[in-house]
Amino acid sequence: MQRRKKALRWMIGLFFAILLVLTFLSSTIQGLSLPKVSVDKPKTGGLELTVSGEGFLQPAYTAQLYAKGDWTVVKILKNKNDRVKRGDPLLTFDTSSTQRTLEDEQARYDQQELQLAKLADQLKTMLWNDDTAGIDNQKRDIEAKRLDLQMQKRKIDDLKQQIADGGTLTSPVDGVVTAINASEGVAAGRGQPVVEIAADSSGYQFSVVADRNDASALRIGDKVSIQLEETPRRNIEGKISAIEDAAADARGAGAESGAEETNKKITFDVKEAKLQPGLKASVSITSTSHSFGMQIPKSALHQDNSGYYVFTVKEKDGPLGSAYYVSKTYLRIQDENKDTVVTDGMMPNEQFVTASSEPLGDGDRVRY
Repeated sequence: MQRRKKALRWMIGLFFAILLVLTFLSSTIQGLSLPKVSVDKPKTGGLELTVSGEGFLQPAYTAQLYAKGDWTVVKILKNKNDRVKRGDPLLTFDTSSTQRTLEDEQARYDQQELQLAKLADQLKTMLWNDDTAGIDNQKRDIEAKRLDLQMQKRKIDDLKQQIADGGTLTSPVDGVVTAINASEGVAAGRGQPVVEIAADSSGYQFSVVADRNDASALRIGDKVSIQLEETPRRNIEGKISAIEDAAADARGAGAESGAEETNKKITFDVKEAKLQPGLKASVSITSTSHSFGMQIPKSALHQDNSGYYVFTVKEKDGPLGSAYYVSKTYLRIQDENKDTVVTDGMMPNEQFVTASSEPLGDGDRVRY
């Protein structure tokens, strides 16, 4: 009898032990089937914003020089990329055609002087004969001829000045020759600049395209360090002269439609003597956003009709240990860059899901 009771107790104990093991195994197997998540805690502070890029120096102002007449180029004295000083001769023209025109106009002037003298003699005769009716008309003719002489004199003076100033084309500024649009022995085109010079006094510019959020902390007038691709490399000071919406063609052919709204074109001014147009320049600016809050990677963000949210992990105690559940936590985005957002709506110690093996829903149980 005693043996049977002992065996019964042993069997009951074994039954509950087996039940406990099966329950534990069932819980373990169920746990292994749950979505596996990776979690992290938000960092506190402002975003690090980086704007970087490179471009080629272009003159802020280019002096365009034109021929003063339809003249043939005799001699080109400077070449492209030559550095010049104000007053340096650039090329010479054959002004003989304008010189001949000047001689013709001078001859017309001499003819008009003779005509004026003749009119004056006729007036004297009229006065001697007391020809009252003809005197007034003669005086008007003389005044008209004097006006013709004045106009002819101005035309001659202009031609003389044109020959004196235009026979040799000189540089009006210190700078670098960026283009020579002429050939020796060929007439210079009237509508096209013969020589173009990048003026040192105006400085140089280059532009980069950056994400709108990364550029949000930059201001026109900010001073920056610019690296020039010279040998050896060197840094010079520049400043931001313009921040504007980037044009669609600046994004490249692979950019998505509407992406220009998220990009800014930033123009930098550089003023230093002896720079060359086309010199490669680069810039890298790191700043901190004005917003302060919890930093969340954009990859952890989700969106529905109610706004942006992350899945936060809650721990609940159970008879077989702790269980973990996710819930939607909605956030208000204060600032962002390409990878991260600054938000409020979370506590510093809250854990949020950064990756999941399966799609999640509000209230799902997970493992990690």
